[in-house]
Amino acid sequence: MRSVAIIGLGWFGLPLARDLRNLGWEVKGSKRTHEGVEEMRLWRLETYQLELTPEINADPDELHALLAVDSLVINLPPSDYFFDAHNYIQGIENLVNEALLYGVQHLIFISSSSVFPQADGIFNEQSPADENSTLYEIEQMLFQFDDIDVDILRFGGLIGNDRHPVYQMSGKSYPQGNSPVNLVHLEDCSRAVQLLLETPSGHRLYHLVAPQHPSRASYYSAVAKKLRIAPPNFDCSSQDPQRIIDGKKICDELDFVYQYPDPYLMINHP
Repeated sequence: MRSVAIIGLGWFGLPLARDLRNLGWEVKGSKRTHEGVEEMRLWRLETYQLELTPEINADPDELHALLAVDSLVINLPPSDYFFDAHNYIQGIENLVNEALLYGVQHLIFISSSSVFPQADGIFNEQSPADENSTLYEIEQMLFQFDDIDVDILRFGGLIGNDRHPVYQMSGKSYPQGNSPVNLVHLEDCSRAVQLLLETPSGHRLYHLVAPQHPSRASYYSAVAKKLRIAPPNFDCSSQDPQRIIDGKKICDELDFVYQYPDPYLMINHP
């Protein structure tokens, strides 16, 4: 049986774990706290406590059980674990070095399209990223590992059936209403990870962003109306940045098909 460990069973990691288990994978995962571990075990997921400080804080036997897998998915957003970039980068590097000692053969790191500046342009995988970005620095570090397959997935703004940013935006005011959205549905992200796990092949970098990009003002106003909440208010200008993240490469190379190509399809009706 193919085996995978997901480091960070959060809002994305938990449904990913359940999807992979339903597909026949042996799935393990980690949480930072004892309470988090117990919560995951209620889902009948094999879960172990692990914290990066940036040292690896885990029971040695549990660490062995966690990392005795074929593949590793690292899903740890910087803000969740670390107070500074150095510790975050060092923690990820420590974890990968430890995984190599256990014979992990394939690594997937969940990154973000935030590696690109808020500027005009269409950004694909060949576009230069912000070299000061912590995530970009981690990406470059991970691609230095020659003896393991490494995939980097840069997610756009993540949307799920029970989670949409418009709820936090309701009634508030925002600039750049004419700028396009760069969103992706959680289910598409899970399917992309599944595809990469099934086809390890050297070092790869892919964007996960729905191919349609309505303006922020039109999109969030329409979503708020359908969800029957107060819409956010946007200042719109012809000078608003036209920043589009191109997510076609994974389609062209691996025949991936977005199930939610249109952000309007991501709305969970009340």
